[in-house]
Amino acid sequence: MIITNVNLVLENEVVKGSLELRDGKIVSMSDSQSQVAGAYDGEGDFLMPGFIELHTDNLEQYFTPRPKVDWPPFSAMSAHDTQLIGSGITTVLDAVALGDFRDEKRQTNLDLFINTVVDSQKRNLTRAEHLLHLRCEVPHESTVGMFEKYVDLPEVQLVSLMDHAPGQRQFVDVEKYRTYYQGKHNLTDSEMAAFEKKQVELSERWSTQNRNEICRQCREHNIPMASHDDATTAHVQESKDLAW
Repeated sequence: MIITNVNLVLENEVVKGSLELRDGKIVSMSDSQSQVAGAYDGEGDFLMPGFIELHTDNLEQYFTPRPKVDWPPFSAMSAHDTQLIGSGITTVLDAVALGDFRDEKRQTNLDLFINTVVDSQKRNLTRAEHLLHLRCEVPHESTVGMFEKYVDLPEVQLVSLMDHAPGQRQFVDVEKYRTYYQGKHNLTDSEMAAFEKKQVELSERWSTQNRNEICRQCREHNIPMASHDDATTAHVQESKDLAW
């Protein structure tokens, strides 16, 4: 297949020309218009590599489109995949949260999410390439165990570390933490105080230990790592020190 009369978006320039595909792979490009009979006329459109999405939980809204409504998993996967391809995304790291104390439904669906992504790839059911991004909530007692359950999957291509405890990262301003969670969970002042106290205790007990262990295993498995919501110079330095 030859596509001609297109603006080819290359690494450092845009070239008006043609591109030839064979067996689904690019075999040649040129800066001239093809005269081959049957070449597809791109009519001057831009032709560029597909985007790579590193972090999206878009799949979740298709699995649970409304509260207490669960959609068939492969139908949900198909709709998610269609939206990505329609946006020019050809490789996606579907993000799943491990140890997320804020949303029990996420944890209930975790195996279903991951198995659907893996099975869809094995059965060639998607048009985009779907990989996995494990988002690890470090202040949680079950996070490392959950991480170890999935870390050997070849689809796991990115691991990131999060700490949504009060006073940490995204919620350095504790008042914003209280406003967010009290509103989200409709908690009374006393319930919010108890919730906040528990999250601080979990962070103090588990965050450093889990962060170090997950990073160690990522280095062992040669999996790239990322951090969420670095808010201070110390956070950035910590991430640098933990990196390999």
